Amino acid sequence: MDRRRMRAAEGLFADPVQSTLPWRWMVLLIAACPGVALAQLDFPQPTVVQTHFTPYADAAYEENSNLFVLSDSVPEVVGRDGPTKSDTVFRSRAGFDAAYNFGLQEVFAIAEGRRFIYDHFSDLDHDEYLLHGGLKWKIASLLDGLIDYSRERSMVSFLQYNETQFSSTQLFIQVQSIATASINLQMTPEWRLESLGKVNDLDSPRPGFSSLALREDSIHEGLRYVGFANLSAGLDGEYLDGHFTGGEFVLTPRYHQSTVEFAADYVLSGLSIFHGAVGYTDRNQEQAGTVSGLTGLLSYERNLTGKTSLTVKLSRAINSYVTYADSEIDTAAEVDATWNATTKIKVEAGYQWLHSSFAASDVAGVVTAARVDRMQTPVLSIKYQPIDVLMLRAYAQYQTRVSTIDLFTFNGMLYGVELEARLPLQ
Repeated sequence: MDRRRMRAAEGLFADPVQSTLPWRWMVLLIAACPGVALAQLDFPQPTVVQTHFTPYADAAYEENSNLFVLSDSVPEVVGRDGPTKSDTVFRSRAGFDAAYNFGLQEVFAIAEGRRFIYDHFSDLDHDEYLLHGGLKWKIASLLDGLIDYSRERSMVSFLQYNETQFSSTQLFIQVQSIATASINLQMTPEWRLESLGKVNDLDSPRPGFSSLALREDSIHEGLRYVGFANLSAGLDGEYLDGHFTGGEFVLTPRYHQSTVEFAADYVLSGLSIFHGAVGYTDRNQEQAGTVSGLTGLLSYERNLTGKTSLTVKLSRAINSYVTYADSEIDTAAEVDATWNATTKIKVEAGYQWLHSSFAASDVAGVVTAARVDRMQTPVLSIKYQPIDVLMLRAYAQYQTRVSTIDLFTFNGMLYGVELEARLPLQ
């Protein structure tokens, strides 16, 4: 209801004085420069070189019955042909997905451009892009890791726009950059140590907050026991330091979030996959007190038959409520089913239930009361692939949200058709 790449050198190492976690940069530096830190180790000789380059393009035409996710109590918006809440949207994109393997190493890249054209509300016409690339590296069976950067320009969803005390139909564009570096050490055949650092920069203006931005720095440490054939389990810990900025804030809302959890993964080849992580999260917000509680994720995938599979997910998390520089507690349940009717036809159906709790907030004199939202989203998709390089998809989604504040209650229907072409080149 969500990018990544080029400022890595600036973003990772700029202004270390602000950091409350200075040792995390050492982890990122080691992950980014394994050849320097591990110069005494012998690298395996490169073997077979494998390359793929897949250009792609697609176009979709969809109808949205409530484009601005407005409550029934809000008047219709005046568009090109008069008052309405609905619109038809033509969206297109083109790009490529590429990877180059040499020995145990892999370099990958994705570049994508998008165009959105609205029928009634042409002021919303805009362009987006995604740049994503990185390196997956490995040294024998001892060390492996990832260097990853993405940068994405996209429209802020109206689902987030209109979580204010007034409704907006204005276009806002956000830019998000995420830099990630990881290093994993196989200490013994049974024990594995995993370290990951991440920097998340989000410039996301909202109604009334034209320069709203969020910066998050995090470090994740995990210890895994992998001595069982199909099972790995262990302890994970994460520390996150974040702060919002913007000319509207008298002070910089800063927060520190810590999570400790027990995690396990079970894979039975060709039949089922289980992932579980259950723990406790504590978030201390300098201007809004402390939020804490049980958090985690449970996911189970099962192949019911050769053609049918089922996925069930349960999760609870403390997330950032960007619109008001605060936090929210999200509890979600999701069920997804896939039926491969034939070699050319795939049917996917899903349902998501989301419970979101927001505390009362006061940002720059804008006061919002505490509220609870309950959102339901059933979806259906039918894909037809007549040939390997071409795919036709018809899809539909219904969304309804009931809130303790009537202004945030809405419902809407979205449906459309999409045509995608991919041309894999080796």
